Amino acid sequence: MRRGLLVLLSLSVCCGQKAKSEDYIPAPYFDEDENLSVKDCANETSLNHWAVSVRSISSTSGYDIPCPGIAISQKTVLLRERLPFLKSSVRDLRVFFGHCWQSDEEECIKNSIKVKKVIDVGMNSTAQFVHYTVLRTEEMPTQVTPLCLFNRDNAIDLKRNSPYFEWKLWLRGGYADRTQKNVTSQSECLTNQTENQLEILKEQHIPTKNILCLKDHDEGSSNILVNLYKGRYFLRGTKFGTGNLYIDILPYIYEIASNAEDISALHSIPQSIPRKRFQSPDDKLSFPNCGIKRRTRRTKRDLDDDSPVPLIVNGSDAEEKRHPWHAFIYIENSDSTSSQCGGTLISPRAVLTAAHCINGTEATDIEVTVGMYNKINRTSGDQNRTPSRLLVHPDYNSNLHYDIGLMIFDEPFKITDKVHPICLWNNGSNLDHIAGRFAVAVGFGFIADYSLPDDLQEAQLPIKSHKDCYLTSDRKFYGKYLWPGDNFCAGYLNGTSTCNGDSGGSLSLKRLGRWYIRGIVSFGYPKIASIEGNPTKVCHPQYYSLFTDVASYINWIVDNTPDISFKKTQ
Repeated sequence: MRRGLLVLLSLSVCCGQKAKSEDYIPAPYFDEDENLSVKDCANETSLNHWAVSVRSISSTSGYDIPCPGIAISQKTVLLRERLPFLKSSVRDLRVFFGHCWQSDEEECIKNSIKVKKVIDVGMNSTAQFVHYTVLRTEEMPTQVTPLCLFNRDNAIDLKRNSPYFEWKLWLRGGYADRTQKNVTSQSECLTNQTENQLEILKEQHIPTKNILCLKDHDEGSSNILVNLYKGRYFLRGTKFGTGNLYIDILPYIYEIASNAEDISALHSIPQSIPRKRFQSPDDKLSFPNCGIKRRTRRTKRDLDDDSPVPLIVNGSDAEEKRHPWHAFIYIENSDSTSSQCGGTLISPRAVLTAAHCINGTEATDIEVTVGMYNKINRTSGDQNRTPSRLLVHPDYNSNLHYDIGLMIFDEPFKITDKVHPICLWNNGSNLDHIAGRFAVAVGFGFIADYSLPDDLQEAQLPIKSHKDCYLTSDRKFYGKYLWPGDNFCAGYLNGTSTCNGDSGGSLSLKRLGRWYIRGIVSFGYPKIASIEGNPTKVCHPQYYSLFTDVASYINWIVDNTPDISFKKTQ
């Protein structure tokens, strides 16, 4: 598979509040208005309409005892933990409604719906402990009203403006103890736990901030904690054991939403990384005289089709010397095929790129060219190098998070009017400060007809706020793959964007007469196109592209880049 033919993933955004303490968990962001996980979720007139049961109908499974569950959307059921019967075949699992568990078996099965997928949530890789299980299902009947997922932060727990209730998950439907329950502080709660309970929490690797406590509680391990707020019921937590401890749902809401069939949520926005001073004559610049380009006459061309994966669709030919920091990366793959990516010169011995471009590749299989504007008509100003080292961010994963890498060269590139480093963005990582501004993306990736151009392409793309990206595009997709503090969106919904082959290239902004790299082309929303008669996953130009946020990785970049360093603090 070619590098750069990657799929644009989702984003999330949230309230943007600053953490008040290490135990603070911000509110999830589902939607505008009431910020509900599902439209018209549980209210006081739909009491218990979310209670369902799940079981296997296979006579050989050995797990035909119903398990109580919670409908959190019309196509999603949440279970409070992994249960043994889930090891049976998914095709044998059914969701039942009402009192069906004690009714005629044939009629029960007839009125049940199928489970399509079982997903564990909150699993600890060491203890293999699952806090929640998500079941994707067929469409539920209209009489089912989903229970709302909690939509505020955990700072409200010690307030008394919205009551809590313990709900018993009985198979005949939920039962609410209408006596209001009081949530205590975590410090008070944990002080009153037995050594055995605390040891269990430690063994299961459950952080204390993920725990809720009730002062007065009902015995039983199948209880859930429900909050009543402005006439709606919200799931707040599930019972841990038989005491007064509850597992808080807040730390798992994004994982639950991303795995649900029809729920989406934006990830929370981290605190901004402050600006640091560089060890340079001008301590605001990462490298002396960086970010300066030769003035040229600008030509315009209409943009036209779709885009989001790694390429410039519907851009225009870049004039020579307009992007002296752009690097063309040619890769000989182990299967005797070749692929391409982009990169950005940030010092004479370092090119910044996307991790997915170089991950699993040997440095000797890569040729990097800077100063090139046409792949056919090469000039004496072009410079070629093979990197001596490849550095991939240690947390890079298959979901394209931490999608950032560096290529280091023993022989430095010569600085000329055609080859010049760009400046690293070092003006804080708060995206709101630049949302709405136009940035420039460049690359040799696919153009509108999904062919590779000979000329370097460029396009101006507007940077989108995290909230705008999530609300105005595919919420399910961007809710899953957009991670503020890791990546951000830019582009149009009209067919102008980056695409396959543009991966690793820069998204740059002009500031005070200099150009700074703020984003790295990472991935895009996918679609299938026919290329040379073969169905191929390519960028969908009518969705926003995702870019790795350079500002969030400034410390990692500087720590690993020759010729760039921060001033030492006194």
